[in-house]
Amino acid sequence: MEKIQGTKVSAGIAIGPVEQLDCGTLGLYRIVSDPHRERALYEAAIVLAKDELRGLQQHAGTAEADILMFQIALLEDESFTNEIGDYIAAGAGSAAAVERAQQIFAARLRDVPDEYIQERGVDVRDVCRRVVDILDGRPRRRLYLTRPSILVADEFFPSDLFAIDRRMILGLASEKDSMASHAAIMARTMRIPAVFRLGQGVAARAGGRQAVLDGHTGALILDPTPRALAQAVQAAQAHRVEMLRREPFMDKPSLTVDGTQFVVLASGSDVEDIDAALRLGAEGIGLFRTENLVMTGMTEERQYFRYLNGLAAAQGRPVTVRVYDAGADDGAPWTQSVQRLARNRQVFATQVCALLRAGLHGDLGIALPMVTGVEDWLDRMRQIEECKASLRARGIEYAERTPIGCLIDVPSAALAAEELLKNGARFLIVDVDDLTRYTCGVSRKDDPEDYHVDAPAVLQLVRGAMEAAARYRAPAGVCGVTALELPAMPAYLRAGVRYFCAEPACIKPLKAALLAEDLRPDTGLPCPGRM
Repeated sequence: MEKIQGTKVSAGIAIGPVEQLDCGTLGLYRIVSDPHRERALYEAAIVLAKDELRGLQQHAGTAEADILMFQIALLEDESFTNEIGDYIAAGAGSAAAVERAQQIFAARLRDVPDEYIQERGVDVRDVCRRVVDILDGRPRRRLYLTRPSILVADEFFPSDLFAIDRRMILGLASEKDSMASHAAIMARTMRIPAVFRLGQGVAARAGGRQAVLDGHTGALILDPTPRALAQAVQAAQAHRVEMLRREPFMDKPSLTVDGTQFVVLASGSDVEDIDAALRLGAEGIGLFRTENLVMTGMTEERQYFRYLNGLAAAQGRPVTVRVYDAGADDGAPWTQSVQRLARNRQVFATQVCALLRAGLHGDLGIALPMVTGVEDWLDRMRQIEECKASLRARGIEYAERTPIGCLIDVPSAALAAEELLKNGARFLIVDVDDLTRYTCGVSRKDDPEDYHVDAPAVLQLVRGAMEAAARYRAPAGVCGVTALELPAMPAYLRAGVRYFCAEPACIKPLKAALLAEDLRPDTGLPCPGRM
């Protein structure tokens, strides 16, 4: 028996054979033709790659289709194509030129100070690998599992996972992937166990062996002994019962021991996320992420219908949408052309118009990220008024009084909370992860031991924002609650926070922890109806 410790990503126990996903290696021996022929080969490979991606889109869910559209957009990007064309013109082979562009564009994502965006580099590597495989003549066959298996890889590529029958996936084990990767998000959404950061060489060592994947402890056990196997079976059965059982406390009012009211909401980026969150007991969607919608070039009409579907899935519960912002670190400007697009105010206007229209059909609020101060806020509000004027000129109805709030993700916004509220912010949302990183100068990816969301400086900023909101009787709370931040949430409750937006897997433990808290009565803070 061999036990390998990794990072727990999604709870649960998986027992079964291990199937290795081999992403292949780069070509070592290639014949390079003249630049004109190499360019023609590259252009033909791009056409075939886009056809394959569109084929995958036909069978993909909403979030998966957006990711595949993201990859298609990269292949059509002018700066990406020019980078490859210049290298081919200099005498390089087409496959080598694509590999070089992959390194350049993935490196740009790694330089963005946001773990979620850094992990999007896998999309660049995924789509470039597809093109290189075509140029090298390597087959791109869909993996058909003949039996339910635990999948292991050095790194999971989105298109590989999308192509596999999910009923055959018992769990995911990875050498490199993080908690912010596509694979991690998929595992938590599908509620299958996942353990990542297992270390180099594990995938090749584990392939073909029997294993237990323990998502509770973050361990991969290869060739388990009969005793270890029996314990795993018992733990897996207990976990299934636990997941099917609705905890009695989930039907209780959201009140602390002393009667202080709080609200537990969920985050998500598609309709499937909303459905899963409501089944787990979320009282609404406190943060609906939209970067995929904007970065893939969705028109106002397509965005409008996407927001309508989200509101319908919420079944009357509040939904707060975080807009894409040219200055926000979650914008993921992975190419120069996307950067130029992001700086165009029309991107913001298109999304706001779609949101204002959707606001007629549900309890929808708009949260503005990366607001650094009052001047920044007033500029955004002027843009929103221009959007309303545009809709009126076009004769399109919209929700005039759609609540607009501010995402507190940098210390300057926290310090300016009262001025923001004075100038029209209807609610405040503190992004726990961003505020901690910008305040303390740490990254939970690079410095996990120094990443403390309950650091005194962070809590002081949060408390100040909550007190300002209380004076204006404005809803205020936090978003970005993952398993890593969960233990600090009672401290946030004591700092005045009254609503919490968590990823779906944290909804039950978060509510249980808050129900057990005993605060001094009559804090004077309002309990919000939205995030």
